[in-house]
Amino acid sequence: MVSKLSENGVAGFILANGALSGGGEEYKIRRKLIENNLVEAIIIIPRNTFYTTDISVTLWILNKNKKERTVTKNNQNRNYRYREEEILFMDLRRWGSEYEKNMLELTEKDIEEVALNYHNWQQTDYKTTYKDMPEFLQICQFEDVEINDFSLVPSKYIEFVDKDSGIDFDTEMKRIQKDFTTLLKEEKESQNQLINAFKTLGYEL
Repeated sequence: MVSKLSENGVAGFILANGALSGGGEEYKIRRKLIENNLVEAIIIIPRNTFYTTDISVTLWILNKNKKERTVTKNNQNRNYRYREEEILFMDLRRWGSEYEKNMLELTEKDIEEVALNYHNWQQTDYKTTYKDMPEFLQICQFEDVEINDFSLVPSKYIEFVDKDSGIDFDTEMKRIQKDFTTLLKEEKESQNQLINAFKTLGYEL
């Protein structure tokens, strides 16, 4: 994908989270991308966002031109600042709204907020429009990534607040109880369907 980008090309793609810190050939590729100032943003997507997997995945954004320049789009000027040795990290694992059984979606409002912060960070006036936020987003310098052996795991750079001491045990147990009740009910229904299927064929379980 990098080889197909123009001088001002931008690419976005989804990878498993293992690519953020994997060793071997993955490490060599990731390090080269970082050293060549191609990685612009790393965005962790919530679990259960895709039908094909329930794990959290990562949106990588690569940009071949992170230099200062002005671009006119829709009769508006965008004044991009120099950010070659910066990477923007976002963690959206706590985001999303339920829209189907056990599935999550990022709403239009969520996507607008993510895009706004991303574009504000790129601009020359970012000091008045952008702000790092714990558990959400953080600007990171090349030296910090280098110290962490070129790992791109957002939790190494984004500040997290310890909320364990404030957990409401009763509320959390009721939530878990509800989940297990649903699972047991579904399991019983599956067993009954299997028993009935064998009965239809003339066999008893």
